[in-house]
Amino acid sequence: MKKIIIIILSIAFIPILNSCSDFDKLSESPNDVNEVDPNFLLTTSTYNFANTYSEFGYWGSRIPSLLQYYQVGDGYKSEELNALYWTPGQSSPWASIYSNLVDIQAMSDLSVEQGNVFTEAVALVYQAGLIDLVSKIYGDVPFSETNQLEEGVVFPKYDQQKEIYETLLVNLKKAKNMIEGIPGSQVPVLDGYDLLYDGDKDKWVKFVNSLRIRMCLLLNNKRNELSIDLDAEFQDAAQNVFTSSDDNAVLDYLGNSAATSFRGGQFRSSELTYARRMGLGFLNSLRDQNDPRLYRWLRPVEKKWDKDVESATTIQYTDPLGQTFPVEVLPYPSGYDDLDTSLYVGLPVGSQASWTAYNAGPQATSVEPKTTPFNSRLSEIYFENANPYIGMDIITYSEVEFILAEAAEIGAFGVSDAEGHYKKAIQASMDEWGIFGDYVGGFDFNEFYSQENIDLSQATNKHERIMTQKYISMFFRPEPWFDWRRTGYPNLIPPYDGAQPAIPIRYHYDSPTPPDPQYVDKYNEAVERLEKSEFVQVPSNDDTRSRMWLLQGTNLPY
Repeated sequence: MKKIIIIILSIAFIPILNSCSDFDKLSESPNDVNEVDPNFLLTTSTYNFANTYSEFGYWGSRIPSLLQYYQVGDGYKSEELNALYWTPGQSSPWASIYSNLVDIQAMSDLSVEQGNVFTEAVALVYQAGLIDLVSKIYGDVPFSETNQLEEGVVFPKYDQQKEIYETLLVNLKKAKNMIEGIPGSQVPVLDGYDLLYDGDKDKWVKFVNSLRIRMCLLLNNKRNELSIDLDAEFQDAAQNVFTSSDDNAVLDYLGNSAATSFRGGQFRSSELTYARRMGLGFLNSLRDQNDPRLYRWLRPVEKKWDKDVESATTIQYTDPLGQTFPVEVLPYPSGYDDLDTSLYVGLPVGSQASWTAYNAGPQATSVEPKTTPFNSRLSEIYFENANPYIGMDIITYSEVEFILAEAAEIGAFGVSDAEGHYKKAIQASMDEWGIFGDYVGGFDFNEFYSQENIDLSQATNKHERIMTQKYISMFFRPEPWFDWRRTGYPNLIPPYDGAQPAIPIRYHYDSPTPPDPQYVDKYNEAVERLEKSEFVQVPSNDDTRSRMWLLQGTNLPY
């Protein structure tokens, strides 16, 4: 990932007074900002878009625990996060997404007013990205009537998902055409204000097209209900998508203030590294395939049970990436037959109660809350203000290759060579996590790929294998939730202490605030268009197991 200086600007809009009086002229300050360049809003909107999208994959939301990437190790929020006891309003991104859309609309309006084609196109892209996100989270959402207070629209309608996506695909193609039509290889942007691609026109076109094929695949199960030619949209976009990790749409954190730091770093969090631990099933998947990304994402245990030692001793363990950790090795205690003796230990999925004593055996009573040394902590990279491996990911080359691999495997959009794309996707993920550069003695990707549980040609269900490897490769990103909903892969097992025997497939809507009858009526219309699954146990359709239009009629994921 390239290092980018993130500029965060706070712009005050000063009203322009239309008066001819001398008093008004004398009252005008030469320091007032009466002409705002859309480039200023470009930096803010880019940061907000990237941050909003990526935060939904980290622990700013409930998605990482839903996807069983991690479990919380103590009792704090264990019901909500581990056992998925969700109630309306918890960790809802609704307000932040719509707040960001206000800034994007301002950028669009200024761009049109000043004839800035590039920033007008980018506004279309960012609007599409955020509306796509909010719709995937909730279902039908306000779109066509948003930001229309001046037109008297106080409570916008909830547009139907079908109509939303047809419009978004049109807007993304329009944005692509606008950028392509700009003369030269660079787009007109002030130096330092394009945080993604520093004015590189071709990379912008690839970025927009990559978002388009992601959206087309999302809609593939509903293609017969669309009035738009999905094949034509995908094929037009696929001609120029990401071709290497250099194209990735990612912003790096600088880590020099709270605003430029990762959520887990000291600037933004007082929490130490102990609370979140990798889910056992996910860890076992990595271990079963000898996956070197395990060592980037996880630390070894600090205390390890061992049946071959008679007294406690401390060793210096060096992992395959050359990182060294002290590990205290303890004799396996008598009377226990279920303690994990591995160097890397995760938490079982789904407990409402504390996991602080898990795998501690006879030392359980002496283990301090959160700090249990008998299961692995997440890597330190998740608790730093900034580092090369944690960024604000929007879409990457690895994901693009997985999209092409899946499309080829299911026979969609005229794509071929599923295995070639699949192999490139995993390689790109390894590259993103620095495996090729840091693996001691060199990483033999072909040897890794030849394993029976990796090699696509050896899979009984190739679609499931592609989606499972995509799920692994996109650790701590939101797209695997949307992928699982539309494909049923990977086979996520509901938490055993869960609220219901099914994993959530949407968020509750935010309650109408203020509770104006017009707002409530529009909310109720959207709720009525949801479809209850067999797991909904409440009168309202506004449930986390109700199907939005994207899932209706698909029998997926359940």
